[in-house]
Amino acid sequence: MSKHKFVIFILLLCSVFIIAGATGCGPGAPSAQFTVNATSGNAPLSVWFTDLSAGEIESWEWDFDNDGVVDSTDQYVLHVYEVPGDYTVKLTVMGTGKSDSEVKTSYIVVSAPECKADFTAEPRECHGATKVQFTDLSTGDVTGWAWDLNGDGAVDSTTQNPAYTYSRDGLYTVTLTVTSANCSDTITKQDYISVSGCST
Repeated sequence: MSKHKFVIFILLLCSVFIIAGATGCGPGAPSAQFTVNATSGNAPLSVWFTDLSAGEIESWEWDFDNDGVVDSTDQYVLHVYEVPGDYTVKLTVMGTGKSDSEVKTSYIVVSAPECKADFTAEPRECHGATKVQFTDLSTGDVTGWAWDLNGDGAVDSTTQNPAYTYSRDGLYTVTLTVTSANCSDTITKQDYISVSGCST
C-alpha cells in the first residue's frame, strides 16, 4: 500500500469512529442497566435500586411504577412500595447528548401483608363474676375483630381489646377472627377461661 493510500485509509477509519460516536455507538454512549435487592415481598416493601449503567452518564431518571412520572433522579435510591401489585420499573440515563432506557416489566411484585390472629387474657381462672380483659396480639394490617368469648358461636364483641364478665361456672372456649381488606384469620383456644364460684 502506497503512503498516499495509507493516509486516506487512516482518514476514512477515523471518520468511521467519529460517526459511530456521534450516533451513540461509541464507548462513551450511555447504556441503562440496574438491579435490586428484592423483587418480591409483602407491603410495605423496601427496595434498594442499584445503577449498573455503562458509559458516560450525567443524570438518572427512575420511574418505579412506569406511570411516566420521574420518581427519583438519584443514582442509587431506596423506594418503598406501600400498595400491593405488580410494578414495571424504568430507568433512563443521559450523557454526552444521548440517552438510553431499560424497562423491566412486572419486575417488583408486592403482596398484601398476611394477618395472623392471636390473643391473651387476664385472668384466665376466675372466682365469682370477675371481669376478664382480653388483649389482641394479632399481627398484620388488621382492621376488624370478631370475638366469640363464651363459645356459643355468636359474636360478643367487635372491639380490639374487649372486657367480658362470666356469670356462670364452666370452661369457656374463646375464638377471635381478624380481618383486613386483604386477609382473614381465625384462632380458637379451647377451654381457655375457667370460671368457678359464680351464682347459677
